Amino acid sequence: MKLHIRSLHVLQPPRAAPRAAFYLLLFFLLFEYLRLHDVLPILKTIKVQTAVLAMLLLIVIAETGKGGVRLTRQDWLLLGFLGLASFTILTSTNNYYAYLYAYDLGLMLIGYFAITHILLNEADVKIFLSLLVGIHVYLATSVILGYEHTGFDAQGYLTGFTAGSNFLGDENDVALAMIVILPMVIYLFRQASSQGARLLWGIGSVIILLSIIFTYSRGGFIGLAALLLFWAVTSRNKVKAIGILLVALMLVVAVAPPGYWQRIETIQDTQSGTAQQRRDLWSAARRMFRDSPVWGVGGHNYGVLLPHYGLEFPDTRRPNLWGKAVHSLYFQLLAEFGLLGVLLIGSVILLNSRDLRTILSLSRDGGCSRPLGHLAEALRGSWLGLLVAAAFVSVLTYPHLYYLTALTVVVRRLASLEDGQVEVEPVGVLEGVA
Repeated sequence: MKLHIRSLHVLQPPRAAPRAAFYLLLFFLLFEYLRLHDVLPILKTIKVQTAVLAMLLLIVIAETGKGGVRLTRQDWLLLGFLGLASFTILTSTNNYYAYLYAYDLGLMLIGYFAITHILLNEADVKIFLSLLVGIHVYLATSVILGYEHTGFDAQGYLTGFTAGSNFLGDENDVALAMIVILPMVIYLFRQASSQGARLLWGIGSVIILLSIIFTYSRGGFIGLAALLLFWAVTSRNKVKAIGILLVALMLVVAVAPPGYWQRIETIQDTQSGTAQQRRDLWSAARRMFRDSPVWGVGGHNYGVLLPHYGLEFPDTRRPNLWGKAVHSLYFQLLAEFGLLGVLLIGSVILLNSRDLRTILSLSRDGGCSRPLGHLAEALRGSWLGLLVAAAFVSVLTYPHLYYLTALTVVVRRLASLEDGQVEVEPVGVLEGVA
């Protein structure tokens, strides 16, 4: 029998890739978020992560080659963004830095396509999310336990902070990651089938919530506030939602570390300190955009050109600005990839929003299961938290945007299948699929 699956913009097989591929994807998560090769240098020496990525790429190519997988619009747009990043290698001031950006983006897209090609049923999605959330609970615990070693320097920067590395290297990075994952742990709590599991994910929710506070991140506070407010406004049971918010607020007030609220109060001061510095960095990004409005100055080239464009900074300081981040997803995208980048990534985000609205509508009308509707609600919360907190963090080279898109694509496909958009014809396209 030949089975064709049809949705609004995807054609996907209903059965998973070989089971080993799923376990390889879970193994990949450990490297991506825990950076095992940084903890155990021997893993970097023998190129374990490179081997894992190569195997995932081969699996994606093999699954696509079977003819049952068509690329979604999000897939094509992200491939277009990779093409744009590759093109700017030729146009950028520092070609090598632009190459590194395109290379890193290509690696993240391997993870993206591995998620969309391997997670083909709801049970595997839950296992994937359970591991992802568990990793973040571990990192959140390390943040809380290590807060006693933190402090602030004369410029207002947090010192002594440790959690992860790479895109989980500083307090703002960690706060953003925890905001993204918070709705997912709440989803797992809602879906838990036993009291033990509900207790486990409930404790995990509290740990992740508190870790955002212990980062002292002001952008994280804004993102968390936006997420909680959005949840309360969109909740069907607003009385219950407000009650939970009040309990969460009392918990935060009770355990917030010394000096936390004083630091949050400085959000109002935009004329000095790190807030003023961000405004100056964003002014430089606007100048770069004006000079190269179509395809931007190239990946990772904002920091290369900042000494030339950072006119608000004293002349004596400008040479030391080389390599500094712009501290904003939006200004990073505008400066480094221009209008084309804004069009590509903006379209991805709009399509994701549309897909999540469709899933929620199907869930309400009985077209797909309530758990899928709950997962769509969680992803919508994660997207909101990301897009708010990312106003203060340069996240284009972080996996959050790409992997959230992958999960949105996966859940949209599952909802389409449950909605009955399936045709059965004679022939055996799935023969030989493990």
